[in-house]
Amino acid sequence: MCGRFAQIEPVDSIAQRLGIDEVLMDTIAPRYNISPGENVVALVHTMKKSLVQLRWGLIPYWVRDISRAKPLINARVETVAVKPSFKKAFFNNRCIILACGFYEWKKEGSKKIPYYITIDDFFGFGGIFDTAIVGGKELRTCAILTTEANDAMRVIHNRMPLIIRQKEFELWIKSETPVDILKELIKPYRGNCIMHPVTAKVNNPAYDEPDCINPA
Repeated sequence: MCGRFAQIEPVDSIAQRLGIDEVLMDTIAPRYNISPGENVVALVHTMKKSLVQLRWGLIPYWVRDISRAKPLINARVETVAVKPSFKKAFFNNRCIILACGFYEWKKEGSKKIPYYITIDDFFGFGGIFDTAIVGGKELRTCAILTTEANDAMRVIHNRMPLIIRQKEFELWIKSETPVDILKELIKPYRGNCIMHPVTAKVNNPAYDEPDCINPA
């Protein structure tokens, strides 16, 4: 699964790097410990290639009473194309959730040790987003897709977020991308993962400081 991550690159820097057509969000501070329910920076392609803010925890378009809806933070690649909550978004509303790295907890005896994991490339998580109408207002939310862990990650956890590298961004976000290409993109990340244990302070979702990502 993926339940915490970091995104510390400034929005204007991301926009310049990716050649963004429009930025539909305000500049936000670097985030070192993003938790479900918070806003994330996402790359989408509707009429144009845009950077937007989405709330992490997908609420399907057909939900009207969010008090009865459980936000869905992850979607398995194995079932995302068939589950009612995800199917429409998977084929029509894919996004890249920008990230610098993510956290996962390794069980060691009676303890769970937090690790920070990243790769040696600019990347994001393969995601899906949806828009629900709540109280007459649009609520745009997202979920991060997860895959089986690759060999490097398996020593920590049996799942990992779907990692999409920059060169694959446009294929992922465009709704016209053929299904056979999508099937290749949703495979576990084939490259090496860079990981190290970090401070137990990241266990607290409210702790969001630069030392979150430093080696313990």
